[in-house]
Amino acid sequence: MTFLGRRGALGLGMRFGMGLGMGLGIAATMAPPLSARAATAGCGRLAPLKWAPRTRRVMENLIAAHGSASPAYDPARPPYAVFDWDNTCITGDCEETLLHYTASRFLFAMPVETFAQATARDVPHRTFSAFRTVDGHDVRFADLHADLCADYATLATRGGTPAPDDPALLSLRSKLVYAYDAISATCDGEVACRWIIRLLAGYDATGLAALARASNTWHLGQAIRRETWITPPTRPGRAGIIARPVRMGLRLSPEIADLQSVLRAAGIEVYVCSASLEEVVAVFATDPDYGYDLPRANVLGVRMQWPDGRLGLGAAPHWPVTYHAGKVRAIRQALAHRHGRGPLLVCGDSSGDYDMLTAFPDTRLGLIINRLSSGPIGTLAARAVAQMSSDQPRFVLQGRDGNTGEWRPSEQTIPLGHDVAQLSGPVRAT
Repeated sequence: MTFLGRRGALGLGMRFGMGLGMGLGIAATMAPPLSARAATAGCGRLAPLKWAPRTRRVMENLIAAHGSASPAYDPARPPYAVFDWDNTCITGDCEETLLHYTASRFLFAMPVETFAQATARDVPHRTFSAFRTVDGHDVRFADLHADLCADYATLATRGGTPAPDDPALLSLRSKLVYAYDAISATCDGEVACRWIIRLLAGYDATGLAALARASNTWHLGQAIRRETWITPPTRPGRAGIIARPVRMGLRLSPEIADLQSVLRAAGIEVYVCSASLEEVVAVFATDPDYGYDLPRANVLGVRMQWPDGRLGLGAAPHWPVTYHAGKVRAIRQALAHRHGRGPLLVCGDSSGDYDMLTAFPDTRLGLIINRLSSGPIGTLAARAVAQMSSDQPRFVLQGRDGNTGEWRPSEQTIPLGHDVAQLSGPVRAT
């Protein structure tokens, strides 16, 4: 999970006109060349890249034992792998960074009345005490919602793109981040999943894809860093002045792109199951410029209604919120019946992935991106540590450098803002 609580630069010159010099650490975030990926895929071997060596060996053994080169392989019932997306296939959260991008530029597509409905829907009218104002006061949702609507109406009435230092814009974005953090911390997770998605209401599919791609491109070119978004003192509103930490930047994971390519070449189908809006994840997961190039039908995420071809506020019927146990329900509904079994491999990073990592007896391996987390995913990470001497572990860890967003050739992770690697959490002070 990133700072917004739910969950955590590529050279794109030929498509977006970006020069290589515009990004930070661009070359390190790119997927390996297609020729190199084809060579490794053909033999079932993974490119070394920055894999933890043992984790890579375990993964290759899994592919050898269950892929098309295995005598037991049945092409009529191929095995399959399921990946979480945010902070698993990439570093960062593409939906939360999309909120940052949209709010910072006031790129919303709904009228004032719809914004008021979108930000109030399903949220209990309560007092938030988990996060307080700068001067230490609790925040009532009624006051917070009134401020959000007032800021939005002010900006919408003016029209055009507001200046980056516009007090109404700074107030709106700080309180949107606060609202999402507070809702994530105090409400059912499904409420938070829907709430952030409803902020995109009014976009058609083409416009939303263009917005998501622009956000991805911008964030891939940013340094991984923390910012603090604070309400201007001239615009406290009813809720008061709020300061919230925000994580900026995204990174690709070429190791995941290569793994998915090798799996598919070995006859093991690859799917994504994400707690983000399905259409937003698909922009990333299906575009070969990002290195993943998965079929659109293989991307599962939160689904909404699209009245008159535009994203609406209502949930799509007969489909679970793909979060926690909802991921398991979606996999059973969309994949297990078709394949006649559960997934062979599941990859995740957070407690939102715990259920799908543990629910299926058919799953032979769980890959956990080590974010030094506590909670249910921390329990699985501890099992992975205990199994580090096993030839056939149920769970394996992969470390990452939180300062660069890149993987490390180790199970240990360096947290953002630190320089010492750890195998398990909590993050140690430096």
